[in-house]
Amino acid sequence: MIKIMKLKPYESIGNLVFGMTRNEVKNYLGECRSTYMYGYPVEDRFLDNYGDMHALFNNQQLLEAVEIFPDLQEDELWIELENIKMQIYIDKIMFLNEIKIIAPDITLDSEGDGYFSDKLGLKVYCPEDKIEDIIVHDRYCYDEENQYLEENGFK
Repeated sequence: MIKIMKLKPYESIGNLVFGMTRNEVKNYLGECRSTYMYGYPVEDRFLDNYGDMHALFNNQQLLEAVEIFPDLQEDELWIELENIKMQIYIDKIMFLNEIKIIAPDITLDSEGDGYFSDKLGLKVYCPEDKIEDIIVHDRYCYDEENQYLEENGFK
Protein backbone atom coordinates (compact mmCIF):
# COMPACT_ATOMS: atom_id res chain seq x y z
CA MET A 1 0.00 0.00 0.00
CA ILE A 2 1.17 3.57 -0.69
CA LYS A 3 0.88 6.37 1.87
CA ILE A 4 1.15 9.94 0.56
CA MET A 5 1.72 12.79 3.01
CA LYS A 6 1.22 16.31 1.66
CA LEU A 7 3.90 18.72 2.83
CA LYS A 8 3.25 22.39 3.42
CA PRO A 9 6.67 23.70 4.47
CA TYR A 10 6.72 25.06 8.02
CA GLU A 11 2.95 24.43 8.29
CA SER A 12 2.07 20.73 8.12
CA ILE A 13 2.89 17.20 7.04
CA GLY A 14 -0.11 15.08 6.13
CA ASN A 15 -2.89 15.83 8.63
CA LEU A 16 -0.42 16.92 11.31
CA VAL A 17 -0.45 20.71 11.53
CA PHE A 18 2.30 22.50 13.44
CA GLY A 19 0.77 24.15 16.49
CA MET A 20 -1.67 21.29 17.19
CA THR A 21 -1.90 20.35 20.87
CA ARG A 22 -0.62 17.00 22.12
CA ASN A 23 -4.23 16.00 22.71
CA GLU A 24 -5.22 16.84 19.11
CA VAL A 25 -2.31 14.76 17.79
CA LYS A 26 -3.27 11.90 20.11
CA ASN A 27 -6.89 12.06 18.87
CA TYR A 28 -5.59 11.71 15.30
CA LEU A 29 -2.76 9.16 15.77
CA GLY A 30 -4.06 7.28 18.82
CA GLU A 31 -2.11 6.39 21.95
CA CYS A 32 1.62 6.84 21.73
CA ARG A 33 3.93 4.01 22.79
CA SER A 34 6.02 6.18 25.10
CA THR A 35 6.87 9.79 25.95
CA TYR A 36 10.25 11.38 26.56
CA MET A 37 11.58 14.81 27.41
CA TYR A 38 14.01 16.34 24.93
CA GLY A 39 15.57 19.67 23.97
CA TYR A 40 18.86 21.49 23.87
CA PRO A 41 20.17 23.19 25.95
CA VAL A 42 17.22 22.46 28.27
CA GLU A 43 15.16 19.26 28.07
CA ASP A 44 11.80 20.96 28.46
CA ARG A 45 9.97 19.63 25.38
CA PHE A 46 7.95 16.47 24.78
CA LEU A 47 8.53 13.63 22.33
CA ASP A 48 5.68 11.16 21.80
CA ASN A 49 6.81 7.89 20.19
CA TYR A 50 4.30 6.38 17.74
CA GLY A 51 6.65 3.64 16.49
CA ASP A 52 7.24 4.63 12.86
CA MET A 53 7.25 8.33 13.74
CA HIS A 54 7.73 10.75 16.62
CA ALA A 55 5.61 13.81 17.32
CA LEU A 56 7.75 16.54 18.90
CA PHE A 57 6.16 19.27 21.00
CA ASN A 58 7.50 22.53 22.37
CA ASN A 59 7.40 23.35 26.09
CA GLN A 60 3.81 24.56 25.67
CA GLN A 61 2.90 21.12 24.29
CA LEU A 62 2.24 22.35 20.75
CA LEU A 63 3.45 20.30 17.77
CA GLU A 64 6.72 21.69 16.40
CA ALA A 65 8.09 18.77 14.36
CA VAL A 66 7.42 15.29 13.06
CA GLU A 67 10.23 12.75 12.85
CA ILE A 68 9.67 9.96 10.33
CA PHE A 69 11.60 6.68 10.28
CA PRO A 70 11.54 5.34 6.70
CA ASP A 71 12.78 1.87 7.64
CA LEU A 72 9.87 1.40 10.09
CA GLN A 73 7.10 2.31 7.63
CA GLU A 74 4.65 -0.49 6.84
CA ASP A 75 3.57 1.21 3.63
CA GLU A 76 5.51 2.78 0.79
CA LEU A 77 5.84 6.41 1.89
CA TRP A 78 5.65 9.41 -0.45
CA ILE A 79 5.75 13.15 0.23
CA GLU A 80 3.79 15.48 -2.02
CA LEU A 81 4.66 19.15 -2.49
CA GLU A 82 2.91 21.39 -5.02
CA ASN A 83 1.55 18.35 -6.93
CA ILE A 84 5.01 16.76 -7.16
CA LYS A 85 5.30 13.39 -5.42
CA MET A 86 8.57 12.07 -4.06
CA GLN A 87 9.13 8.59 -2.70
CA ILE A 88 10.94 8.35 0.62
CA TYR A 89 13.81 5.93 0.13
CA ILE A 90 16.06 4.47 2.80
CA ASP A 91 19.02 4.57 0.39
CA LYS A 92 20.73 7.98 0.74
CA ILE A 93 21.71 8.39 -2.93
CA MET A 94 18.24 7.48 -4.23
CA PHE A 95 16.64 9.83 -1.68
CA LEU A 96 18.94 12.74 -2.53
CA ASN A 97 18.31 12.31 -6.26
CA GLU A 98 14.55 12.44 -5.63
CA ILE A 99 14.49 15.32 -3.15
CA LYS A 100 16.59 17.60 -5.37
CA ILE A 101 13.58 17.80 -7.68
CA ILE A 102 11.49 19.58 -5.03
CA ALA A 103 14.31 21.00 -2.89
CA PRO A 104 17.29 22.09 -4.98
CA ASP A 105 18.65 23.80 -1.84
CA ILE A 106 19.28 20.47 -0.05
CA THR A 107 22.68 20.87 1.62
CA LEU A 108 25.04 18.80 3.75
CA ASP A 109 24.82 19.95 7.37
CA SER A 110 27.79 21.25 9.34
CA GLU A 111 28.27 17.94 11.19
CA GLY A 112 28.42 16.02 7.92
CA ASP A 113 25.92 13.37 9.01
CA GLY A 114 22.80 14.72 7.37
CA TYR A 115 21.19 17.21 5.04
CA PHE A 116 18.75 20.08 5.39
CA SER A 117 16.46 22.13 3.21
CA ASP A 118 15.39 25.60 4.29
CA LYS A 119 12.81 25.61 1.49
CA LEU A 120 11.05 22.56 2.96
CA GLY A 121 11.78 22.96 6.69
CA LEU A 122 13.25 19.47 6.56
CA LYS A 123 16.29 17.74 8.05
CA VAL A 124 17.58 14.30 7.10
CA TYR A 125 19.82 12.23 9.36
CA CYS A 126 21.98 9.71 7.49
CA PRO A 127 25.36 9.13 9.13
CA GLU A 128 26.04 6.23 6.77
CA ASP A 129 24.47 5.29 3.43
CA LYS A 130 20.93 4.89 4.79
CA ILE A 131 18.34 7.46 5.80
CA GLU A 132 17.70 6.92 9.51
CA ASP A 133 15.15 9.67 10.00
CA ILE A 134 13.57 12.72 8.42
CA ILE A 135 12.40 15.65 10.52
CA VAL A 136 9.85 18.09 9.15
CA HIS A 137 9.51 21.12 11.42
CA ASP A 138 7.96 24.52 11.99
CA ARG A 139 9.88 27.80 11.69
CA TYR A 140 10.82 27.99 15.39
CA CYS A 141 11.76 24.40 16.25
CA TYR A 142 15.51 25.05 16.42
CA ASP A 143 15.52 28.68 17.64
CA GLU A 144 16.47 27.92 21.25
CA GLU A 145 19.28 25.56 20.22
CA ASN A 146 20.63 27.97 17.58
CA GLN A 147 20.57 30.89 20.01
CA TYR A 148 22.48 28.84 22.62
CA LEU A 149 25.11 27.74 20.07
CA GLU A 150 25.59 31.31 18.80
CA GLU A 151 25.85 32.75 22.33
CA ASN A 152 28.51 30.17 23.21
CA GLY A 153 30.59 30.60 20.06
CA PHE A 154 29.70 27.31 18.39
CA LYS A 155 28.15 28.92 15.29
